[in-house]
Amino acid sequence: MRIRALMILLSAERHLVATEIAAIVRQHEETVRRWLARYEAEGLTGLADAPRAGTPPKVTPAYRARLLKLVRRRPRALGLPFSLWTAARLADHLAEETGLRMSVPSVQRLLRAGGMALSRPQHTITSPDPDYAVKKDG
Repeated sequence: MRIRALMILLSAERHLVATEIAAIVRQHEETVRRWLARYEAEGLTGLADAPRAGTPPKVTPAYRARLLKLVRRRPRALGLPFSLWTAARLADHLAEETGLRMSVPSVQRLLRAGGMALSRPQHTITSPDPDYAVKKDG
C-alpha cells in the first residue's frame, strides 16, 4: 500500500511518468500504469488489495481462546490420563471438544501467536536396584 501511494505522489507532485516511477519503486512500468489508472478510477480505496479467493481460516477466535485457556491447565485436573500437554494432545483434545481438527504445527503456531510455548518434558531415569547409583556412575 505504501509503494502504491508513493507511485501516486511521484506522479502528482513530481509529474514523473510511469517509466521513471517504475525505476524508483522497483516495479514494472505496466504495474505502475495499472495502479495509476486504478487510483484515477477509484481514488484511495482503489489502492487497497482486492479480496482474494480461497477458503476462510478454520480457526475461530473462540477456538484460539479455548486453546490458550486449556494449555494453562494441567491435563490431570481435567481428568485426562497424562501430566503434560503436547501439541498433538492439545490437537486431539480440542478436536474432540470442538469438532475442529488442527494439525500439530498449526497448534504450535497458534500457541506462539498467543505468546506461549510448550516445554519439553525432562525425564529422569531411576531404578529400584540398590546398586543403581554405583552402576550408573561407574
